[in-house]
Amino acid sequence: MNFDFKKEFKGIISVVGASETDKETEKKAFEIGKLIAKSKYIVACGGLSGVMEAVCKGAKEENGLTIGIIPHAEKSVANKYVDIVIPCPFSQARNIVVVLTGDACIAISGKAGTLSEICFAWIYQKPIVALTSCEGWSSKIANQKLDDRRIDIIYGAETPQEAIKKVIEILENPVYRKDLSFTDKF
Repeated sequence: MNFDFKKEFKGIISVVGASETDKETEKKAFEIGKLIAKSKYIVACGGLSGVMEAVCKGAKEENGLTIGIIPHAEKSVANKYVDIVIPCPFSQARNIVVVLTGDACIAISGKAGTLSEICFAWIYQKPIVALTSCEGWSSKIANQKLDDRRIDIIYGAETPQEAIKKVIEILENPVYRKDLSFTDKF
């Protein structure tokens, strides 16, 4: 196969969120997936249902590439929109792998598992954008700091368009870009 990831994609965006969602949240996750793919970024997520399935479905609609880091040994458990399945059968410990796979993180709704992913993203210096128009941790934690180890905040965004605009603004900022390790990942 003659496919050069570095030429095709600008980076990877991890999307974290609830495995059980309402239709409105699914619509927003689907739109975020489409916008990530249109912007030439790869989607990384937990690879299962809810926000994860919706974001992957949206990315696939735009011919994007999706990575699912699933908490099972069997690859067949991943949702049907995942291109690359990475089995990580360590229950919630796989959350750290989801976060570290991306250059930035978008949080959509979520419960305790999503909160742990947001915390890992904070600890590992990943830019975080949280959707404020959904129930769950993304709206509760937006526009604040978790602690004093960073100078930025968890940026809040009302719409999928605002979320993608903010992530891309951060990722394509030359000052931040010099620290990205995307080119070393492949």
